[in-house]
Amino acid sequence: METDKRGLSIIFHSGSYDRIYHGFSIVLVTLALGREVRCFFTYWALPYLVKGKPAFQLNEEGRIHQQILEEHMRKGHMQEISELLTPAKAMGAKFFVCTNSMGLLNISREELAKEVDKSMGLTTFLAETGQEQILFI
Repeated sequence: METDKRGLSIIFHSGSYDRIYHGFSIVLVTLALGREVRCFFTYWALPYLVKGKPAFQLNEEGRIHQQILEEHMRKGHMQEISELLTPAKAMGAKFFVCTNSMGLLNISREELAKEVDKSMGLTTFLAETGQEQILFI
C-alpha cells in the first residue's frame, strides 16, 4: 500500500484542552509516519504556546468529562501541552502563530515558547501550505 507523504497543516483554533491534546496526537503520529507537519495557532489555542502559562481550558463537552481528563493527567497518562511541544519540535514539527490573535490577546513574541518558528497571518500560512492536507481543530 502506497503511503501519501504530503505534508499536513493543522489550524488550532479551539482552546479546549482535549481538542488541543488530540491535535498533538495527530501531529506526533503524522511525524512518526515520515510526513511534514505545520501547526498554526490562532485565537483561543494561542495561550497554549505562552511560556510558563499552563493552560487547561475545556469547552462545554470537555467539562462533562473533566473529572476523567484530570484523573488521567494526575496518573501521567496525559501531559500538559507544553510537554508535547519539545518532542514534536524535535521530530520536525513547525509552529506558527497568528499575528492578529497575538494582538487581540495582547501576547508579545517574547512571551511565546521557544518552539514557535514565527508569527504570520492566516493568508500567509494558507499560501505556504501548497498541496498539504489541512485540518481545522
